[in-house]
Amino acid sequence: MTAFILFAALMAAIAATAVAYPLLRSPQSRIAGAVAGLCVMGAAAGLYPLWSNWDWREATAEKPAVSTQVLEMVAKLERHMKQTPDDLDGWLLLGRSYIALGRVDDAIDAYGQAHRLDAGNVDALLGLGEALSERAGGNVTSSANDLFERAVSLQPDNPRALLYSGFGAATRGDRATARARWLRLKGMHPPPEVDAMLDQRIAELGTADLGSAPGAAGAAGPEGAAGPEGAAPALAGTNPAMAGTNPAPAGTSSAQATINISIAPALKSRLTADAPLFVFAREPGGQGPPLAAKRLTSAAIGTQIRLSSADSMIPGRVLAAGQKVSITARISFSGQPLPAAGDLYGELTYDVGHDGVRDLVIDRVAQ
Repeated sequence: MTAFILFAALMAAIAATAVAYPLLRSPQSRIAGAVAGLCVMGAAAGLYPLWSNWDWREATAEKPAVSTQVLEMVAKLERHMKQTPDDLDGWLLLGRSYIALGRVDDAIDAYGQAHRLDAGNVDALLGLGEALSERAGGNVTSSANDLFERAVSLQPDNPRALLYSGFGAATRGDRATARARWLRLKGMHPPPEVDAMLDQRIAELGTADLGSAPGAAGAAGPEGAAGPEGAAPALAGTNPAMAGTNPAPAGTSSAQATINISIAPALKSRLTADAPLFVFAREPGGQGPPLAAKRLTSAAIGTQIRLSSADSMIPGRVLAAGQKVSITARISFSGQPLPAAGDLYGELTYDVGHDGVRDLVIDRVAQ
């Protein structure tokens, strides 16, 4: 296992170098280059344990979620931006850094600054829209939808713009536009896992609107045509939280779990404002990615949360009627998806398709 970790670390370092080297050659952008490289390695270290089948709980319980070096470099970039507030690229990089660290509100501010400097910058539009959607628990808000639509109008062949604007179209019920944009994205030959995800999302749209909607044929015209290759690099950082922006497939309305989240009175004093809240469903005793997951904040405590196939992280792994799952709600003070000592959590067993609304109480402290 140690050899594998070292190999993975080496590959992450190579990727980080590829990102940072062009920036490090210029004295004016050395801070930005260093932060970019560190964020790549930090993101790789944070995401792999969530998606792998290895049980990292024992190995990571006492380790810091984010290295001090990464935090120091981000702090340097923050100081740089205070001195040069008109640095558009700096704000974009700071926004990406905040997203990697789970600081969603700060990311919104950084991308907002970039958007104010250049209202037509597509990276700023997409970054701000993504951050707003993440703050909303993976749901495309009306503001985010407007940003994605603006981005795809400026760059019709931008893979991220096609992906996110497709989610926005599906959320507002415009299935013809969502289908057309995702078909266009498929024509760019994305990686197999992204292609499979698009197939699933397109299938979930159904076919009821085909041949009946006045704009369906037109929407599938230019946007449905195959675009140029090269979508893979832009899609490599697609945010899994965006999987929660799709309507559930037709006929699967019972394949969902609905819970009311509350916290035990004895633990309320431990809460901090806007602490990340992860809600996820797994097969009992299962490892690897959850069947469904949402990233919220502590503000969601006291509300009703629904998990469904729209919240799946991997195509083909979804909640199914008749399935018993373990649902966990966890306040992560580190901001990371991995469990850590001091986290607050609660869990219950849920019978999908049979149980109605269940009460889940956050009443335990992770050791």
